[in-house]
Amino acid sequence: MLAKSFVVAMAADIARSDYSKPTLIRSRSREWLIACRWGPDGEYLSIATAGAMLDARGLAAPDAIAPIHSLFGVLVSESETDAASTFLLVRQLPGPVELAGTFFPADGYALLQQRETISLVCKTRYSHSCGWLDGREIRKDIPDPAPSSAEAMAWHIEATRRNWIGEFISGSMLRETRAIRATA
Repeated sequence: MLAKSFVVAMAADIARSDYSKPTLIRSRSREWLIACRWGPDGEYLSIATAGAMLDARGLAAPDAIAPIHSLFGVLVSESETDAASTFLLVRQLPGPVELAGTFFPADGYALLQQRETISLVCKTRYSHSCGWLDGREIRKDIPDPAPSSAEAMAWHIEATRRNWIGEFISGSMLRETRAIRATA
């Protein structure tokens, strides 16, 4: 059974590319992410950047990582057989939702897999303007960005769960993970 509620740290490989030509990779980095799934039926997913990975192996996440910029997705399909959930990323937050970090409006999808561990593949592109409101950074969606805009690009993210002191997993996946670790 898939975990419908969790907060985990993930080691991510992020490739940044051109907004209008997402296959054209411009740069790559390794970063920490915090993935959070919640909602009455596990229908929400946030994926937050949490800083650069200083240890290239990324075996365990630093204790003090925290969300910086957060993508937000809504569940569009799920398969217990494939242990996979697909989320549609959005450019506008639904009314009652609040996120840790700064909301990062984006188009795209996130494929969340829960097999031996939690892994994530995310393909997204975004264009936004940056500003401040009540002392907090905000980003607003720009639906049709100018060519070569510095605030418009695409991301290709591949991430895998890592041990972290701030982790929380609810449901049967936690029991299965503990059982696998106990027999390993």
